[in-house]
Amino acid sequence: MEIQKILKNRRLELGLTMREVANALGVSEGTVSRYESGEIQNMGIDKLETLAKILRCSPVYLMGFDPPVKSSDLLPNEAQILLLFRELNSDGQNKLIERAEELRDLGYIKGENVKMA
Repeated sequence: MEIQKILKNRRLELGLTMREVANALGVSEGTVSRYESGEIQNMGIDKLETLAKILRCSPVYLMGFDPPVKSSDLLPNEAQILLLFRELNSDGQNKLIERAEELRDLGYIKGENVKMA
């Protein structure tokens, strides 16, 4: 799939407007429109990384190299998290993401022992 289609599809999946993406990215709504239409093809790496965070995916996925996860690829716990995530409104989804990042930053990483102070 072409990058501009991936951008638009992902934005729509998340229920975001072009204006919301533009504000978070620090560009005009017209710039986001030109990204999605393919008119702007050379996006800076800094914009790509930020856009991936806004669209809650990896830069590799946005570039079309990383296929989306299929439900058959999910472990039972991952599927449960996804279902819970989808039940939440956008504020709840953001809080869930923040909490997951906090746990990661505290050292709750697969294959690593958590060091307690």
